Amino acid sequence: MKFSSTLLILSVSALSSARILRVRQANAQSFTGALGGIAATPILDSGNEDRPFQVKADTFVNLAAALQRSCDQQFNGCANAANGGDAAFSTQECQAQKDDCSAAGAAARRYRLRI
Repeated sequence: MKFSSTLLILSVSALSSARILRVRQANAQSFTGALGGIAATPILDSGNEDRPFQVKADTFVNLAAALQRSCDQQFNGCANAANGGDAAFSTQECQAQKDDCSAAGAAARRYRLRI
């Protein structure tokens, strides 16, 4: 009986820890537009409480800066594809997508502030 109780407690503990890790890696970038299949860079939890937001290898102290970097990286990838001549879209469409990405980020920040 004691063995099964210990096993149950360890199992619950392991599942709780796994849930925390999964939640910490949720993408904070909610924008889903992706001209040419080029999505906005994910914003993940860096694990650093002083700079908690990570976009690729860069970390940020606040979500606003991370959202801006994510949208900028998407724009750069999109514009590079458009300028490369293989894309069926223009840099103007990339700019419009960046504007939409930035607007989605601003809306997400306002929503989080109200919660």
